Amino acid sequence: MGTDCEKYKSANMPNYNSIIPQPGEIWELNRQVRFPGKFSPSEENKLYSTEAQNFLQGSTPPRYVMIVTEPSFDCETEEEWNIVSVMILSAETSLISDVDLLIPTKISGLPQDLLAETWQVQPMLVCNLLQPIGKRLARDIYDILLTAGDYHHGLVNQQPKIDDIERLGLKVGKKALEISKNLLFHKQEQAWSDVLTIPVSVYRTYIKTVNFTSQILNEQLQLDQELAEFESSQNRLIDLLSTPFNKTHTILSHWCQNIFEPDWQVFSAVPLAIATRSDADLQNTDSNSDEIAAIIQQLSSENDESQRQQAAKQLGEIAVGNLDAIQALTSLLRSTSDDETLWLAVESLRKLDPENPSAGVRRVKLIDLGMDIAGKAVALAVALLQKIDDDVSVLLQVYPTGNNDYLPPDLKLILLDGSGEILRAVTARRVDVYIQLKFSCQRGERFRVRVALGDANFSEDFLI
Repeated sequence: MGTDCEKYKSANMPNYNSIIPQPGEIWELNRQVRFPGKFSPSEENKLYSTEAQNFLQGSTPPRYVMIVTEPSFDCETEEEWNIVSVMILSAETSLISDVDLLIPTKISGLPQDLLAETWQVQPMLVCNLLQPIGKRLARDIYDILLTAGDYHHGLVNQQPKIDDIERLGLKVGKKALEISKNLLFHKQEQAWSDVLTIPVSVYRTYIKTVNFTSQILNEQLQLDQELAEFESSQNRLIDLLSTPFNKTHTILSHWCQNIFEPDWQVFSAVPLAIATRSDADLQNTDSNSDEIAAIIQQLSSENDESQRQQAAKQLGEIAVGNLDAIQALTSLLRSTSDDETLWLAVESLRKLDPENPSAGVRRVKLIDLGMDIAGKAVALAVALLQKIDDDVSVLLQVYPTGNNDYLPPDLKLILLDGSGEILRAVTARRVDVYIQLKFSCQRGERFRVRVALGDANFSEDFLI
């Protein structure tokens, strides 16, 4: 989410419609969305929410977004389908909260105030941006908007101070999760974001289909060559076709059987620079059973995911040693397939019951390159969790080690698919204590993880 932001600067990129969207810019959205292929009217009714359809049909006012990342240009992809991350903006300025910060007209240069939904950063196709408007937001405003969203999702430990927010000219309100009309607003805005996310999903499905067809053809040609070369020796052919993946891949399914490669260590065995709570902190988190019981009720599947996520996070902070909380978090892991909810529940469960098997498997590795990048050692942590839909949820994290409190600025954590195509990336900012990526995949899928800073980089291939 908020941590998935690229370096805030101009870059020498290919020309796209003469204007390259830059972080901090405000753009109006196009109501005529584009993506590979076309939906029939009945398909649109099924796929798009009512809120999204109203916008696409022109029955609601224009909508705007703030650019979070520069477009991910890929030499193998047509420019019109490049993806950019954006923060959604709204004209519903009466719903100001701690995560819906108001941007006054004097800052944006627009004729109306806008509400920055710091909690909602979404990918979209660049071609569905209509035009830049107003003024580009200053770097410190951009940073504080992202930090507010990061805190809401539990990615950073400290919320931006109200004085700092107001000093920059922004306005902040009460906690959104404590006001029912804000919760309804968030639910409606999440539904509206179909305008952005569905075209991206269609594009990614299209790319997978194209890549899969190409991969099948390439594999068939390679197989034909191998058969021709080794047809005189059936035994040698069998040896070739049965070469195990684990010579070049880390096989994560083995981890679930407690089979680990020597360089992947128990999390607690690596000196990571992670703050731990003191005995005094634990004493201060004591809470009565009624309060814990009330929070446990918020984990019900009848509540939306944002409520369940907040409740799961709170239990990790106040329910130390409470067996009911441990059981509730364990049940939550068996009742949701939402990656964000899953990993917040895992984090809290590990605080309450570190050895609980329901918290999945986690291992950490000091990365190669002499275990040192630009004079600062870092470690890669990989965690797995079996989901109720039989997919596997994966959490990648990069931490500083030893005496380093923060990651090197501009250090990148990059996720690539089996063919080497970049799927997602996150870049460390100057005060990040870790960066992370969450995703789901199916058994048998391959992916590659790359940690890079400047010209130095480390890569490792994985097989689920």
